[in-house]
Amino acid sequence: MGPERQILAALVATQHYLNKQTKSQIAEDLSLSRFQVARLLEAAHSEGIVRITVELPSGVDADLSNRLRRHFGLKRALAVSTADEPATRRKQLGQAAADLLTDVVTEDDCLGIAWGRTLSAIPGALSKLATCPIVQLTGVAGTISENTMELVRQMCAVNGGHANPIYAPLVVADAATARGLRGQAGISRAIELHGMVTRAVVGVGSWDPPDSQLHDSLRVEERRKLSGRGVRAEICGTLLNSDGEVVEGLEDRCIAVSTARLREIPEVIAVGGGSAKIKAVLAAIRSGLIHGLVTDARVAGELLALG
Repeated sequence: MGPERQILAALVATQHYLNKQTKSQIAEDLSLSRFQVARLLEAAHSEGIVRITVELPSGVDADLSNRLRRHFGLKRALAVSTADEPATRRKQLGQAAADLLTDVVTEDDCLGIAWGRTLSAIPGALSKLATCPIVQLTGVAGTISENTMELVRQMCAVNGGHANPIYAPLVVADAATARGLRGQAGISRAIELHGMVTRAVVGVGSWDPPDSQLHDSLRVEERRKLSGRGVRAEICGTLLNSDGEVVEGLEDRCIAVSTARLREIPEVIAVGGGSAKIKAVLAAIRSGLIHGLVTDARVAGELLALG
């Protein structure tokens, strides 16, 4: 194609793709036939004048996401190209999770929220969310400014739904204290609503290497004992070994959704990334407790290699 024809092909492509003109309009404006316009558009593609790319928002890698979903039989999977710096990575994963929730949550849902540092980035990335009740799935973990109750409050501020908080720690000293707290009116109401949750968003805590608020809240001796029993990950206080099997040990002391009820939730989406979480996320997938995953592209690639 000579330079004059290239210029004409570029003009036709600009009018069609950028200015949204039809082929008939372009033909009339340039005194061409519709057939000539069509041929020029084909030439613009073949000559590289027009290049079409498909790019998802939030840096989502479509091919990697699809391979991750199919390989592990997940309902949803988002593999996000993120920065290596942890705080930035959490913010980017939080944005992807917020976009997903905006898309899938409806007014008919009851949304369950657990704790995770990456989850704390979700409210700031939400511009809208369907109005539905939001239930706290675990007792309080995190810092004074960033914790499960604050996460529920912030998300309800966006969607206008009713908040159902749990005013209690995630883990307490003994079973008797846990029973007493579960019997308190507000807490018992939230726990009762756990059976009505239709979608849930959870974090995945790693025990090898340690990257878990639950792990950090236990005494050193207790951490070693549980690690010795094979604990490698936790979701909402449920401890898992590397094969995804439940390891009992804290359930009578945790103020959290029970493993049985967590397993009954129709859709549980785990959010988390970073190389320290690879084994923990794999354990979570193998457990069957999660149906969806939002993670970074590096973790997604490692999961495919390991799984």
